[in-house]
Amino acid sequence: MLAPFSDSPNSPLSPDEITRVERFIAAYNAIDNRLGQILGAEQTFRSSVDQFARQNPWWRDAETLRLFATIRNFLVHEKQLPFDYPVVPGEAAVREIEAIRQRFLRPATLGEEFRREVLVLHPRAPLQNALELIAQRGLSRFPIYENERFFGLLTENGVARFLAAQVVARRNFDAQTPIENVLPRETKRRNYRFAATKTPVSQAAYWFAQNTFLEAILISENGEQSRELIGIVTRGDVAGWSD
Repeated sequence: MLAPFSDSPNSPLSPDEITRVERFIAAYNAIDNRLGQILGAEQTFRSSVDQFARQNPWWRDAETLRLFATIRNFLVHEKQLPFDYPVVPGEAAVREIEAIRQRFLRPATLGEEFRREVLVLHPRAPLQNALELIAQRGLSRFPIYENERFFGLLTENGVARFLAAQVVARRNFDAQTPIENVLPRETKRRNYRFAATKTPVSQAAYWFAQNTFLEAILISENGEQSRELIGIVTRGDVAGWSD
């Protein structure tokens, strides 16, 4: 990750080494400035990283940035002559901190990656409507709305539990059963959550990892459930996500 540097007059830094140092420091400073803007506090880079990581447990670059803070401090505080850097970051280290800068300053968002048509069903619509969409279009999750009122998320699993209960009770299945009668068969734990368009995809992936009952994240402009849905994210959409 680091290339040792001798301060001997016979071993000057090459243009490539100077460029790598400058790229490293520039990326570091950009991240530092953005952290200050977000947190609104004057503190050390490491303290800012720690605070942001506590507030955003989905963030995965904190440990790497703590290491890079040590390297940056060594570069800046141990230099005693112009271009007399005690170490030179390797190309891999420079590319990594630049990638972190890109992720941090311009993260991929749900609005950018998963804006799509969302089919919404009415609570008093017949279950047959959902079954036809499952069979014909391969859909498996349906937000249930009446005007701006959100009733819940109907899923294949919930439908399967409803049908199983009909079989066990020896009832005749009626495809005209209102969807609102099927919703109670969904998991007792909330299987959805709402998110704003600016939510980082990495954060959504973290939510799925932390909640095995989560079936879908519903996207509205500001994350409110009474607003028009402009996208939907499922567990499979973000599996193995990498910015």
